Amino acid sequence: MRPWGASGQGWVNFPQTDRAEIPFPAVSVSLAELIGNAHAFENLDDFRNGIPILLREFVPVDVASYNEMDDNPLETWWTSDPVIEITAELETTFRELAGENPLLAYMRRTRDGRPRRISDFLTRAEYHRLPLYREFYGKIEAEYQCALTLPSRPPVVIGLALTRARTDFSDREVAGLAAARPHLIQAYRNAELAAAREATITALEANLEQVGTAVIVVDRYGRVDLATPAGRRLLAGPLKGESAKRLAPAVTAALAARREAGTAATEPLLVQGADGPLSLRVLRGPEGGSEMLVIEPDVSGLTVPALEGLGLTRRQAEALRWLALGRRGPDIARLMGLSPRTVEKHLQGTYAKLGVSGASEAAATAWAAVGVRLPG
Repeated sequence: MRPWGASGQGWVNFPQTDRAEIPFPAVSVSLAELIGNAHAFENLDDFRNGIPILLREFVPVDVASYNEMDDNPLETWWTSDPVIEITAELETTFRELAGENPLLAYMRRTRDGRPRRISDFLTRAEYHRLPLYREFYGKIEAEYQCALTLPSRPPVVIGLALTRARTDFSDREVAGLAAARPHLIQAYRNAELAAAREATITALEANLEQVGTAVIVVDRYGRVDLATPAGRRLLAGPLKGESAKRLAPAVTAALAARREAGTAATEPLLVQGADGPLSLRVLRGPEGGSEMLVIEPDVSGLTVPALEGLGLTRRQAEALRWLALGRRGPDIARLMGLSPRTVEKHLQGTYAKLGVSGASEAAATAWAAVGVRLPG
């Protein structure tokens, strides 16, 4: 699939008469099928190019797109299904006027990434009066749009957008996308972790001593196959086992428990070190082989501001953070200085905003939202 908004590419205008002939997918897939297929992507490029196809199978639309929108228009990039190629002039117009899109403006302002329709903000007449519509969306027959975002580091907004020419999105379709969003976040992070593994392996093969990230590669018995200099320092300290060639028994046991439970790679293993907690991102190799531990100090950016990026209030983000760190009801109430009933109210609001059913799904979404620092 070729992107229809990648900077620097040539452009050919998509014939206006062909839009009416673009077929909706013949069969809509279930939420379970969407989730399963989304988790099958093995790297970020596959996710970026493949998710629009899956979204069109889940919600019948004319066009579905993956977008990375930046304050700097030259850094904006997108891909779609079907491919819609536009002229260089239209590309420039879109980059200049994209900020008029009420969905993008709302998500940039609030970081609330739940699915929204343009019609939630503007009447059709108001939408048609926008220069963005007159000079871009109208020309590609994007009469109706619904979009959601995946958590990202500002100023970048990672959006999944769906457009139609004839009918608006129903409440049921919006609810279906809201239910899918937490799983799409985790699928994206899994693809990102796979990219981290490949980037680290490439860096290790190039020059082990130049990799500043703490990385340790171990087998299922905790035997160390390889470690960066920063990783070796941890093996001499908080992760030390019987020797510098083995992980601490407690860490080896915890890794085995994760394998048995099928714990998502997006959720790190927290280990207490001399200077505070360590966060171990566990990147499994193919067919249960070696595991790569990408180790970060503290708790992988699991901060209240980062979780507010999910569209939560500060109190909701704080409660979610403690939940993701393994705390529960009365304990969270004590830590926040609130009553258990108030904490439960904050958590119920959090579950509703995230589109999850309970504590475990919310915690998994929290960890997925903060991502992973790609090794340099």
